[in-house]
Amino acid sequence: MNPIDRYAEAVVTGTVPAGKYHRLACARHLADRARENTPAFPYRFDFAAADRFFKFASLLRHYKGEWAGQPITLSDCQQFRLGSIFGWRHHATNFRRFTTAYNELPRKSGKSLEAAVVAVYVTFFEGEPGAEGYCIATKLAQAKIVFSDAKKLIKSSGLSSRIGVNAWNLHRESTEQKLEPLGSDYSSTDGLNPHLIVTDEFHAMKTRDLVDVMESATGARRNPLHFQITTAGDDMVSPCGDQHDYACRILDGVLADDASTLSFFAFIAHADPEDDVWSEETWKKANPQWGISVKPEDMHKLAAKAKNMPSAAAEFQQKRLNIWVNATAPCLSTDGWRKGQSRMRREEFEASLLHESCYVGIDLASKIDLACLSLVFPPTTGRPRMAVIQRIWTPKDTMADRAHRDRAPYGVWADQGWLTAVPGTRIDQGLVRAALAQFRALYDIELIGFDPWHVDQLVNLLVGEDGFHEEQVLAVPQTYAGMSSACLRMQAEILDGNVDVCGCPVTAWSASNTVGQMDGKGNLMFAKGRSRGRIDPVIAPTIGTALWLKMPPKVESIYQKHGVRSLEDFL
Repeated sequence: MNPIDRYAEAVVTGTVPAGKYHRLACARHLADRARENTPAFPYRFDFAAADRFFKFASLLRHYKGEWAGQPITLSDCQQFRLGSIFGWRHHATNFRRFTTAYNELPRKSGKSLEAAVVAVYVTFFEGEPGAEGYCIATKLAQAKIVFSDAKKLIKSSGLSSRIGVNAWNLHRESTEQKLEPLGSDYSSTDGLNPHLIVTDEFHAMKTRDLVDVMESATGARRNPLHFQITTAGDDMVSPCGDQHDYACRILDGVLADDASTLSFFAFIAHADPEDDVWSEETWKKANPQWGISVKPEDMHKLAAKAKNMPSAAAEFQQKRLNIWVNATAPCLSTDGWRKGQSRMRREEFEASLLHESCYVGIDLASKIDLACLSLVFPPTTGRPRMAVIQRIWTPKDTMADRAHRDRAPYGVWADQGWLTAVPGTRIDQGLVRAALAQFRALYDIELIGFDPWHVDQLVNLLVGEDGFHEEQVLAVPQTYAGMSSACLRMQAEILDGNVDVCGCPVTAWSASNTVGQMDGKGNLMFAKGRSRGRIDPVIAPTIGTALWLKMPPKVESIYQKHGVRSLEDFL
């Protein structure tokens, strides 16, 4: 077994301690190894390509500290991450699979030196004609850190005869290759054609302006690489917070495979929320370089100081355990969600619920983004899970722009039939009426619930023209009083794996977005304003659940439970 596979196995089996997303990154690698070269996954793992990078790194020499003058030796975790980036290849083109690599690790993990090795290799030794590499950061001084490390590597490793070294530029004139630092405060980025971008301390970037300009400039390159390094930040509503969130969704399996997710490498080393932050076991778990560049004695000193200073405690958790401070965590369990989904085809799933009793929730709050109608089927004797049928719509004319904004593969979901793209820029309420007309012939609709602020004339039309009873169509206020019981029930049922939406990826994505807020009495609301991304496909079934919880329980007769029996059954 090669060292990349071996490390992944050790992490997944628990031999190597790791946080959730560290472990999921390794599980993703092994799962991809099991499906390489299949029609849906046109990639293969080429260890020889990874090993070429390892051998290159071993020829470079440290230039400072206790290892000055010694060859660089990559740790097991570094081999896993960097070997994955350089080893995964497209089976037809042999290009690198990953064009973006997000590496989020605690301080003292050797990120800058590692990025410098990558920068020198990709710019000067990967064989890209006229390769341009750029080290970028919020300020030019920060961008120069990785660039300076690269410059010192070249000098300490005897490469100065092949690569020219200037104060602000590394270059090879014969191949027109160069590596330079750039900051967000740089005067102009016109004319750049990057093959490599190294973003240092991504969490410090307040806007995506420089990142977007640089990424858009890679369009002429055959196989560019954006190598991102950072520690955890303190603002989830930021470019790095967005990237962290996107990485988590990929590792959680929330986002379906498409070109953007398959080409995105994600690795996050961290302590889990339930861990004791003052335990050495937690420190080992969060720091893959424990005992190498992360010194146990230093951690003990920092922890002793942090225990007595609140500000130092927050920095200790953020910088040394890679925990996002002041982050708003999703309140629904992605593991529980995944556990609750059935594997049958959607047509079979919906047919299995024919003529069962259900409660309808409608969320039309964002007619220019997503709108959702949910049929909520309470558990029965023969079906212990809550079942939900979803109809989700989005305007077609703006779908591509919103997919980019929301980092969600709306087009893929539309092609798969989970999302209906409707012409125009708004969602017509006639679609909801048509869906209800279809569903009332198939299922026993008990009640229909809606957010009273966004239904316009829909209620009047449902009652006046579509034949629903007035007492059957109810407003469900989006308040603690109207929704808390349903939110708490949904949270508990999802945690236990008892909500089945037949694997709908749009709803899974929304569940991963959902953030809760609580009042002083322990009441819970799913908060759209605080959630990262659309949560309408979660709000709609929660409205349906609110109606179900308010209804008196139905008494199941002995005949419904056992069927009709004859006297002969007892003889």
